[in-house]
Amino acid sequence: STGKTFIVENRGGAGGNIGMGYAAKAEPDGYTIMLITNAFSANVSLYHEIPYKTSDFVPICELASSPNTFTVKADMPAKTMKEFVALARANPDKYNCATPPIGTSSQLQLEYFKTIEKLPKLSDVVFKGGGDAITALLGGNVQLSSGSLPPALPHIKAGTLRCLAVTGDQRWPEMPNVPTMVEAGYKEFVFGVDCALLAPAKTPPAAVKWLETETLKVLKSKDIQDKLNKAGFIVRAQGADACWKRVTHEITLFRDIIETAHIKKM
Repeated sequence: STGKTFIVENRGGAGGNIGMGYAAKAEPDGYTIMLITNAFSANVSLYHEIPYKTSDFVPICELASSPNTFTVKADMPAKTMKEFVALARANPDKYNCATPPIGTSSQLQLEYFKTIEKLPKLSDVVFKGGGDAITALLGGNVQLSSGSLPPALPHIKAGTLRCLAVTGDQRWPEMPNVPTMVEAGYKEFVFGVDCALLAPAKTPPAAVKWLETETLKVLKSKDIQDKLNKAGFIVRAQGADACWKRVTHEITLFRDIIETAHIKKM
């Protein structure tokens, strides 16, 4: 209501680290808050140095989540993840996978998938963005895409691509016949683009609680929910405790994936 609120958006990468460093050092008066994605958790292990510590922040709440997908061309014989695995094992030199940049949840989920299915030759072909990765899949340059939902969804609806599974904790409403990875037989396999709000650590608890309460109220709005759905997100209106539990879980999960995959720090 004062017109003083600033939101620092974290998109990942070096630029995102600069923004998070700015937010960590901001005046903790309740007027500067940070919008994060999973990059906040991944960057802890992805970079040699980052200009902040996780302890520099306190959680406000979760906002929304968009699942990632595993997608193939419509003419691919595989119709399930297990069928794709069988093909990749039978012809390990003929299968690779397009992903967005290293350290994104889409790229890290592929490394996790390769580990649990023992597919070391399923190469990552890394692109600048999800749209480029989908273009490569459509062109037949790769056999699988591990990416976020929005760039893949129009092609799945058009029938040119087939989604083998979504990686969220529930099926996507517009694709009711596509299973989650958990339903496809992969226990606790949940990845996505999750958005949350954090505040500088010394922000007064009363201000943090007010931000949490008011944000959760806004997320109940059908107009907000519809706008998020059109953008490929489902509202995840959860409070500070649930928010921080996910963030800290992912810090450990992503660290283990990065170390197992021998991803070099930046």
